[in-house]
Amino acid sequence: MFCGGAGLGAVQVGMLRALVERGIRPDVVTGTSSGAINALVYAADPGMDGVDRLERLWLSARRRDLFRIRPWTIGRGLFGSSPYLTGSGHLRRVLESTLPVTLLQDTTIPIAIVVSDTVSRRPVMMREGSAIDVVLASSAVPGLFPGVEIDGREYIDGGLVADPPVGAAVALGATHAYVMPVGWPIVEPHAGSALMRVADSVDWLCWRIAEFEIERWSAHCRIDLLPSPSTRQIAPFDLRSTRRLIDEAYALTAAWLERPGDAAPAGAPVRQEPNGRRVPVIPTLTRHGRRLVTRVRRS
Repeated sequence: MFCGGAGLGAVQVGMLRALVERGIRPDVVTGTSSGAINALVYAADPGMDGVDRLERLWLSARRRDLFRIRPWTIGRGLFGSSPYLTGSGHLRRVLESTLPVTLLQDTTIPIAIVVSDTVSRRPVMMREGSAIDVVLASSAVPGLFPGVEIDGREYIDGGLVADPPVGAAVALGATHAYVMPVGWPIVEPHAGSALMRVADSVDWLCWRIAEFEIERWSAHCRIDLLPSPSTRQIAPFDLRSTRRLIDEAYALTAAWLERPGDAAPAGAPVRQEPNGRRVPVIPTLTRHGRRLVTRVRRS
């Protein structure tokens, strides 16, 4: 399942490549927020060609494709005449030229994309309808992008209520899930300006929500949390590190799949063994009731 991550979702391409190389193919794919784009492209072509297509998409993407800054739009948003800071027209045009299917129900592997209902403030699982509208809705960060109206109701970023979208996978019968996070668990402390500390608090809150979702569903499904490279100090829509993030994610996931728990993100916590050896610790989840299990690398 594909978690949200704004413009840092390229890490999922590296994870996906490692999974596909080893013949791991899901029966169902779920995605939310920016991860919905990756989920849809892969579900439409669940092989190495689909992974290559995703990689080309991320490597060719520019910030203006995702987040176009226009002073008058930002001004209207800041001074109350508009509910968002930037439009989604440019992203819609990118999706129109990129997405391999027009309807969710036309993917090769069944897909479910989670969006948030602005009225009930609860998750809604979308399995059919316009692929572009649903992806835009699931990626519509409130206040940043406009919501999307589908069948008379407005929907926004699915990451607000279901990130990772484990519940959707369980509802579709999943008994074993691979979760592809973006930059979490957060393992290194953050220091910096007041603005950076505010951003750090948001990251912290998002991880706590993700941790809750994983623990909530772990009694119903074996959950493997793949290791993510650190995305600290990288702005959400800064795409200059895309190549490095893809390569690091691939290396971490490939190592993890060889010996689960062996790979650890940069800056991961360590524990001191009796013999003095410092051992990286990486948190993952397996089906063990509702208890978080920590796997420790031993060498």
